[in-house]
Amino acid sequence: MSGNGTYRDGAQLLADELLLLEEGMRTLLGPSGEDPFADPLAALRGLVVTPEELLRDTPEDESASAGWRAFAARRRETEADMTDRERQSADEGIALPLAVLSDRLGLSRWERRLVVLAIAGECSRRYEKWFGYLNDDVTLKAATPDLALRLLCDTAAERAEARRSLASPRLRRLLLDAAEEPHARTPGFRDPLRLDPRIVSFVLEAEALDARLDGIAHCYGPDDAGLPELPEGDEAWRILAPLSEAGEARAHAHWPMVQLWGPAGAGKRLRVRRLADARGQALLCAQVERLPAEPAKLAAALARLVREALLAGAALCFAEGEGAKAPDPALLGVYGDALETYAAHARQPLVCWCSRERRTPHSLPSGDGRMFWQAEVGLPDAARREALWMASAKGGREGISGTMPRRYEDGLFEALADKYRLSPGQTEQAWRQARTFAAGAGHAWPEAGELEEAARGQFRHRLSEMAERIAPKRSWSDLVLPPEPLALLREACGRFAHRGRVLEEWGFRDKLPYGTGLHLLLAGPPGTGKTMSAEIVAGELGLDMYRIDLSRIVSKYIGETEQRLRELFAEAEQSGAILFFDEGDALFGKRTEVKDAHDKYANMEAAYLLQRIEAYDGVTILATNLLQNMDEALLRRMSAVIKFPAPDAADRERIFRTHLPPSVPTADDLDLAFFGRQIGRGGRPYQKYRAHRRLFGGRRRSARRDAPLGARVGAGIAEDGKNLGQG
Repeated sequence: MSGNGTYRDGAQLLADELLLLEEGMRTLLGPSGEDPFADPLAALRGLVVTPEELLRDTPEDESASAGWRAFAARRRETEADMTDRERQSADEGIALPLAVLSDRLGLSRWERRLVVLAIAGECSRRYEKWFGYLNDDVTLKAATPDLALRLLCDTAAERAEARRSLASPRLRRLLLDAAEEPHARTPGFRDPLRLDPRIVSFVLEAEALDARLDGIAHCYGPDDAGLPELPEGDEAWRILAPLSEAGEARAHAHWPMVQLWGPAGAGKRLRVRRLADARGQALLCAQVERLPAEPAKLAAALARLVREALLAGAALCFAEGEGAKAPDPALLGVYGDALETYAAHARQPLVCWCSRERRTPHSLPSGDGRMFWQAEVGLPDAARREALWMASAKGGREGISGTMPRRYEDGLFEALADKYRLSPGQTEQAWRQARTFAAGAGHAWPEAGELEEAARGQFRHRLSEMAERIAPKRSWSDLVLPPEPLALLREACGRFAHRGRVLEEWGFRDKLPYGTGLHLLLAGPPGTGKTMSAEIVAGELGLDMYRIDLSRIVSKYIGETEQRLRELFAEAEQSGAILFFDEGDALFGKRTEVKDAHDKYANMEAAYLLQRIEAYDGVTILATNLLQNMDEALLRRMSAVIKFPAPDAADRERIFRTHLPPSVPTADDLDLAFFGRQIGRGGRPYQKYRAHRRLFGGRRRSARRDAPLGARVGAGIAEDGKNLGQG
């Protein structure tokens, strides 16, 4: 043995266990204890049977011999001493993997001996020779149930208990390499006993997560630094607070399942991590949609997950990601069996289930003694988001000299909070990213544009697969509109920019459970500025805008259009982007009388789209040339219907002046008022690219590239009498 006192590390403890194992194997050979490999016939062990072997006493008789009884007494005494030393090591904060394994999996003394026996071959190949000799088969160089019963048991009662343990599914799930076949048969007496690779790596102090769980689960330590603070008076935390006190769950038969639901980014996982941290536990979190769907494979994956949670002393969390649904009812039993194993062995069993939609107790795995807790987790309100920005700036200023800019407190953080509904974690990430932008630009404190860009970067989505991103480039000065529609556009922007104060601080969100987004309908002839207005609104609000490509949304197959719309709005909710439906009457036209199946499903698509728009908390903008064709139900759901009249002569002149860059050379006889009077009289749609070519002389051979614009060049435009449009 390695002496007295505490064990310095797990290797020292394992060395003592192997010495004790080797003493047992020598004792099992017989009273002489001679080296079996000195026998010239040792190499033929299992191939040649001698008369002496046939007449030898049975293993039971050997175990009952005086030599074996003396060893058994020494083993019990030595193991008691080792247990005392393990306890001293634990008191000094020294973690010994074999002792931790025994404690967290609730192993009996015999099961712990079995682990040492099975892992011996992983420590030294010389044990393979011992196994071959003791198995009476030189080709069988591994521990077997037969050898384990002869070597690790001292009495007939112990052997009977060991046989029951070998036959139990629990042993296969937790220790043996049978995870791929969770319902495999009990190992035969001559079958090799092999530990699961994760058990081997744990005992040999390889602390990495089971490689077979890569991409499925992640383990958060109990003392992970940098967890954002929860809002004061958080309702979800108030409900969970009674569970935050650590306690031995083995003293009672109940275990808690916590179901948190709410939108993506609301902080469900953060609260679960806070709960586990308060209990002094790690948290093992698995993505539900990445678990296998086939029952046998799911059972194997859950067995690994449960074992990992037990080894880490962790709470167990199942998180539904994008597109995930409640577990298939046919699989609830598989989940339930795994959770029963976890609850039976964990000191502080805690199971959490995070989803975007509320789950009923019957839709989730259950088990004996389950206590169901449920809480909704919403996104922080505007005041809380502003406080998070301020806290991130104050707490993340390492390396920044000087005082915090006054503009942060004078409305910048308030504007960011109103505009971007970020979670606590996203806010911290955005602040760090903004600091990186600022450092690259050569200044310490991030500017407004850098903060805006960093905030937008926190949204993860796939909108570009379904829509075209439009980068806002134009401003209010580029837009030529009568006072009324212009005022409505500005009012709509102000309404959305300050909605945080109205909905959260003033309490209107409780009075308006849905329909809190901004939904605009822009109606007017082609070329009157609808697309430009949408672009300007996006720039004013600092949001990305995506023009919906109807060819990627509308499908001739029943139900597919709704599915694509569901995906579109789900991605929009992730991004906070503006959805711009150009030619909106193609999707939002009046519903018709049902005459055939086509009419029925077209009306269903329109109704579904109306529901999604009303539920969307962001900005949607619809443009149409035919207001009279729009569905009345849609008009009722719009925040504002803004009519764009055709420009008169004065407006057309202003459009010319606005869109003529200052750097363009002009002649003295250029009469833009004349253009305004002449162009558009025919009322036909204006094709902008033709006008641009005319303006720059592209179709007049007499016009040189550097010739100034004058009456002669402009006359060609007036000949066509086209409408001048703004986009």
